[in-house]
Amino acid sequence: MVEKPRVALALGAGGIYGYAHIGVLQVLEERNLRPDLVVGCSIGAVIGALYGAGLSSSQLEMLGTHLRRSHWLDVTMTRMGVVSGQRLEGVLRLLTRDRRLEDLDPPLAIVATDIQRGSKVVFTRGPAARAARASSAIPGIFSPVRLGEQLLVDGALLERVPVDTARALGASRVLAVALGAPRNGEPVPVRHLFDVVNQSFAIMQQALAAERTLRADVLVEPLAQEGNGTSPAQASALIQAGRDAAIAKIAEIESLFSREEARHG
Repeated sequence: MVEKPRVALALGAGGIYGYAHIGVLQVLEERNLRPDLVVGCSIGAVIGALYGAGLSSSQLEMLGTHLRRSHWLDVTMTRMGVVSGQRLEGVLRLLTRDRRLEDLDPPLAIVATDIQRGSKVVFTRGPAARAARASSAIPGIFSPVRLGEQLLVDGALLERVPVDTARALGASRVLAVALGAPRNGEPVPVRHLFDVVNQSFAIMQQALAAERTLRADVLVEPLAQEGNGTSPAQASALIQAGRDAAIAKIAEIESLFSREEARHG
């Protein structure tokens, strides 16, 4: 990992709303703003792994608008989940070229939860695909990932937006992306099991997440969109929501990066 990361990008959980992360990355890329470190949770870990493996924001958009659930979803009905997650890990291994977290550019830290101990687990080394799969293993849907004595599930249980982890890893400044903000108080669309579980996590963590994300230097909050994101048009709408949210904060974001450059001359 970077010894003294200046600016960290914290990519939060949010299921299908994760397409919005791509829009945020597009805005950063267009302005040549690149973080020293990415910290991801759940879908944020998945996007962070692909980004660090060298996929450009345009490639991520193409992937996002063409990938279907059948490409990464393997329904198996085990004792601990209805989706094994092995197909997701296989896709990630292919797209990341089986790279390790410490070899990504920028390097990636991933937050997961040890469900047996109720403790946070932060990966900074090891296979990116395995860590991302563990971080996105939604309890009750995806089977947990066994790693030694740990039984790992979605990092969103303990840290939906990994600002604190970015700070703990030494980041001077944190740009955070919190997914699925309601549109002017309107209800968040809930249409299937993934939405039910994801929104349940969001409600349970609302107060805690608000307190933690306040510790970010800049917080980007893409608005929730109608639809489930599985069609190209819906995926594009979510990506655009990410772009819009980042552009709305672009002055603060550019100031964040420029302040760090000035400090380290």
